[in-house]
Amino acid sequence: MTRTADVVVIGGGVNGASLAYHLAARGARVTLLEKNALAAGPTGRSCGIVRQHYSHEVTARMALRALEFFENFEEIVGGPCDFHRTGFVLAVRAAEIDALQINVRMQQQVGIDTHLIDRQELAQLCPGFDLDGIEAAAWEPRAGYADAHATTLSLARAAARLGAEVATGVAAHDLRIEHGRVGGVCTNDGTVACEAVVLATGPWTAAFARRLGLSLPIFPSRVQVCVFDVPEGFRPPVVFIDSPQGIYCRPETGPMLLVGSIAARDGEGPRQDPDAYHEGVDAACVERYGERIMRRVPAMAEGRYHGGYASLYDVTPDWQPIVGALPVAEGLFCLAGCSGHGFKLAPVMGERLAARVLEGADAAPELGLFSPGRFARAELAPGRYKHPILG
Repeated sequence: MTRTADVVVIGGGVNGASLAYHLAARGARVTLLEKNALAAGPTGRSCGIVRQHYSHEVTARMALRALEFFENFEEIVGGPCDFHRTGFVLAVRAAEIDALQINVRMQQQVGIDTHLIDRQELAQLCPGFDLDGIEAAAWEPRAGYADAHATTLSLARAAARLGAEVATGVAAHDLRIEHGRVGGVCTNDGTVACEAVVLATGPWTAAFARRLGLSLPIFPSRVQVCVFDVPEGFRPPVVFIDSPQGIYCRPETGPMLLVGSIAARDGEGPRQDPDAYHEGVDAACVERYGERIMRRVPAMAEGRYHGGYASLYDVTPDWQPIVGALPVAEGLFCLAGCSGHGFKLAPVMGERLAARVLEGADAAPELGLFSPGRFARAELAPGRYKHPILG
């Protein structure tokens, strides 16, 4: 059976759902294909941190707009995202103070509510934290975290209310390309004829692109998150990135604390098969994260390991997304390679790529930073920090 759409979005994570919503809101006939369930991949295992601290003005502006989207999510989308405003701290070593200062000045210029704080202010924001090794910090009072699964479901449901077809359990196998243009998507449930296709397929993107004869530098890499019960009387106050130790933590209901890594080696490890990787946590990881969080928060010596999980980042050489037109055929686009930034930027990435797909490159010039061709042109866009995931 053949059905038709203007645009087919392949991938039902938060980026695919956001794009489907924004395309449908612009009046496009959209089909969203997901081979499993919505948010069944890395999106469903995201820690959902919503922050605005980036090294590039483009990503900082996008993050600010995304924050405003999360703050007003139910009014805009008509469903929950479970956003919690906790504030966000980025704490750095002496060697990163210059980068921190440059970034904060830029962020303030684009309208982000952020400023540098000294150790005394940091101690007030984060009571019970040992500040050894921290020489400077930035503070974002409006930041926090949201529920990535709820966000994705709400966006997909909103897209469906606007007329999009949301097809779960439908896997895209190949594209139909006619005279150099996209003509449709071949699936296990027939063909969807269309004029444009977007690969929002996260860590599966490089493998799908290879079927089309295209090499995309997107590498699935396994990352781990540990969950700790916190001791009585301690409440994790903020989302906290600890650059000196290479970890981050954020509060969770329970009360619990989620701890993960920002170290490049943890995002640049052995390449993974996204359909067959170890989804549990290694014992060595539990020990490593436990030692580091106890060093920063001594009270956590009385905490307890609650559990954990592994997920995948779809990492690019500069840790920036790949967003834009692909050279295989006219009408083929990519929104992948988000390198750990996918959730927090998804509302705006979807919005801007929808404009690009429907109106052309002039409608979304800021996406040039994420051009698929930047690698061949040696125009990479890394951030200013030792840990590239900081952006």
